[in-house]
Amino acid sequence: MAWVFLVTFGLLVAAGLLVVVRLLRGRTTLDRIVSVDVFVTLIVAATCVAMGWQGDGSNIALLAAFALLAFIGSVSAARLIEKKEPYR
Repeated sequence: MAWVFLVTFGLLVAAGLLVVVRLLRGRTTLDRIVSVDVFVTLIVAATCVAMGWQGDGSNIALLAAFALLAFIGSVSAARLIEKKEPYR
């Protein structure tokens, strides 16, 4: 069963590297906002996998609050950018 967690962590790390590349090479501000949101989601997912591996679910409420805060921040930033930049 441990190999499932290791494969999952490997895939999450690979996705994280791709998101960092997109963050650094994003053409528009919206690309960067979405990449930061996806990166936060990957961090939450990796933490959930680590909690499953350890069998400890004590941080679920904290992770849910963190994910909700990241989502609200991304939506707010996207709405501000939408009003500032012309549509492409």
